[in-house]
Amino acid sequence: MLYCSLNGINTEDIPIKDRGLAYGDGVFTTAKIVDGTILLLAEHIERLKESCTRIALSNIDWQGLKAEIVKQSAAFPLAVLKIMITAGIGGRGYSRVGVSKPNVIVMVHEFPKHYIDWQQTGVSIGIAETQLGINPQLAGVKHLNRLEQVLIRKELDESNWQDLIVTDVQSHIVETSCANVFWIKNNAVFTPELDSSGVAGLLRNKAIKQYSKMNLVKATIDALIDVDAMVICNSVMGYVPVANFNGRTLSLSAASRFIGKLTCNS
Repeated sequence: MLYCSLNGINTEDIPIKDRGLAYGDGVFTTAKIVDGTILLLAEHIERLKESCTRIALSNIDWQGLKAEIVKQSAAFPLAVLKIMITAGIGGRGYSRVGVSKPNVIVMVHEFPKHYIDWQQTGVSIGIAETQLGINPQLAGVKHLNRLEQVLIRKELDESNWQDLIVTDVQSHIVETSCANVFWIKNNAVFTPELDSSGVAGLLRNKAIKQYSKMNLVKATIDALIDVDAMVICNSVMGYVPVANFNGRTLSLSAASRFIGKLTCNS
């Protein structure tokens, strides 16, 4: 870890009574730092604000948080910034009654260098057996309840794939273990509708705005059997082409053309 703070104070310790630890009561975002600048900074702050509203967290010093992360990020040429906002300390059981204010945790980590290789050569992805639950109230929110993703990651670690396509309990495609997904078939581009589960990533949202012909769909794995190309993305890895899906070679050129349309409009 390159930097860590709690409510603006340098420390690597958090209170054992923090509700984020006890209940996953909080939200987070993860951003890429390039040449001391936080990419998509405004969008990350806005998503944190929206997520806090969704789970009823308030009394956060947004100006102080922005000042801290801008100052600390300036020292790093390439790194990963993570911001967690928990409900704080207090309450009894699940109840937040008596909680004073949220805790804000800021961390800076080393950048995963393999993402650079992924962007050049593409990734091979399979299909996860673990499925996501349905929860429209939290769909799209990057909250701290990540046990499903931990189990999916365990499955990935025990496989020969670099990532896995994840479905929900109704067998609809949602995302990968850590990214959003797009697929291309007959020049049409598709991405899952995330109204029941999953995380609405910032690069996904940006792509939907930039690509007017994007099709938001509810689809099963069968929809991927004969696709021409696939792309996965998150704010840290960027847009990454899929070279192989479940043993089938896909078109890197078609994926690269789609990525090019998005990045040239950035």
